[in-house]
Amino acid sequence: MIEATIDVVAAVGYEGATTRALSQAAKTTLSAIPYHFGSKKELYLAAADMIAEYAAIRFAEAAALLDDTSDVGLSARFELALIQLLHTMLEEAEPHAWTAFVARCAYDNDDAFALIYGRAIAPLQERLVHAASQFSGRSSDDEALRLRVIAILTAIFSFRFLRGVMLRGMDWQSIQNEAVRQITDMVRDLCRSGFLAVRPADDSANRKTGPT
Repeated sequence: MIEATIDVVAAVGYEGATTRALSQAAKTTLSAIPYHFGSKKELYLAAADMIAEYAAIRFAEAAALLDDTSDVGLSARFELALIQLLHTMLEEAEPHAWTAFVARCAYDNDDAFALIYGRAIAPLQERLVHAASQFSGRSSDDEALRLRVIAILTAIFSFRFLRGVMLRGMDWQSIQNEAVRQITDMVRDLCRSGFLAVRPADDSANRKTGPT
């Protein structure tokens, strides 16, 4: 029933997913929803929870690279973690319906997305922010630093959720092989640029914005 719910919500959204449509997709009776889950909302959250659990495992693979105790520097491990996440997004190992389900949740920013964010995205985000804080010398609470890390994460997620922009913009038929190499190089270049070298907090006050 959970897989059927993901398929239906991916196609028509939570509001459009009637209990009748959900039960028909699951090839079960209407009474099965309240019996097993209590309500349509609880079934929806159970579907989100399943995706969150899976995503947490995949994202942990990227976060684990930050724990490397070898001689590789932290900034290099940060780069490797982001590239691992990028490849996870690009390989599309999961059903397309999962992508559409998460995209709808994220757009609505609802309880289902809060669950996915809290279980899978936030832990990775905080690990990356902490790492960036260490090699940049900025506080992990620094909003400018957090914004940059979140912007990088959002860009990487967009290669999965907004892939049409990349395909049409680059005139690619698919994101494979050479396309993956180019995107990987771009993420690597971004990590090695000054993007995360945030200016001191009072720097903007000392810079002239125009003639006086």
